[in-house]
Amino acid sequence: MQDPAFRTDLAMEAREAAGEIPGVEMTKEQDAGAEIVRVRVRTKEGADALGKPLGTYVTLTHPGLCAGEVRADGALAARLAQEIAALLPLREGASVLLVGLGNRRLTPDSLGPRAAGAALVTRHLHKALPQLRPVSAILPGVTGETGLETGELVAAVCRAFHPGAVLALDALAARSAERLLTTVQIADAGVAPGSGVGNHRAALTREELGVPVVALGIPTVIHASTILRDALERIAGEAGARVDARGLAEDLGAGDLLVTPAGIDEQVRAASALLADAIDLALHAPLTLADIRAIRGE
Repeated sequence: MQDPAFRTDLAMEAREAAGEIPGVEMTKEQDAGAEIVRVRVRTKEGADALGKPLGTYVTLTHPGLCAGEVRADGALAARLAQEIAALLPLREGASVLLVGLGNRRLTPDSLGPRAAGAALVTRHLHKALPQLRPVSAILPGVTGETGLETGELVAAVCRAFHPGAVLALDALAARSAERLLTTVQIADAGVAPGSGVGNHRAALTREELGVPVVALGIPTVIHASTILRDALERIAGEAGARVDARGLAEDLGAGDLLVTPAGIDEQVRAASALLADAIDLALHAPLTLADIRAIRGE
């Protein structure tokens, strides 16, 4: 089970911290300037040990993820689109519901609503533009604003409109500061809104919604307790001393603090645009990125 002082939404980080786990496979490759890591959780025992549900988790890490030239090039968006399509097999013409999870008023948590809002919404245009897959989007907000559980809202929409699949977009929490806004995770295991900040809500999964659910996210925050624990353990190691890093972190009140990078506003805008590009390429093949941007009016 994942140590709560090392909270991470990234399966690759959980696997790296845990080491070899029976029933959990991890492979790595390089493409489009990115490191691609696949973690496959195949058994319940492996899922329990890793602290992640059964499924496939793909992460792409690129140091220039939020750089304007990377988005302009389009190669990374195309590679992300391939991975999304591989985990979200859809019959021709099947509709997709985009769910932008998070609080749009809180910049580090606004990635989901921004990305869903930037992607093409085409369900109402499908008859006029049949080459486009019918795509809808909802931005359910957070329970503190609406008084409604996100899972309840999404389930109600699925019952009413019967999408072929759900693509849930969310900001994540990382274990390493180097992963912040440099890594994208795509998973077919669904998502539990708020899990990265310890705020567990009803999960959006195939079992709950009745349709395939793919989660797509980028880490925007890291827990301060994780940074503090790493620093304390490094100092203790260099001094040859022993220290209760977890206890000290709790005593200092770092457990509830989240840290996000400087320049988060611009980085989240860039990351949201990249995700929107990848989503549109995955859902509206064989359109090119140039075609999609022309439709958007960019």
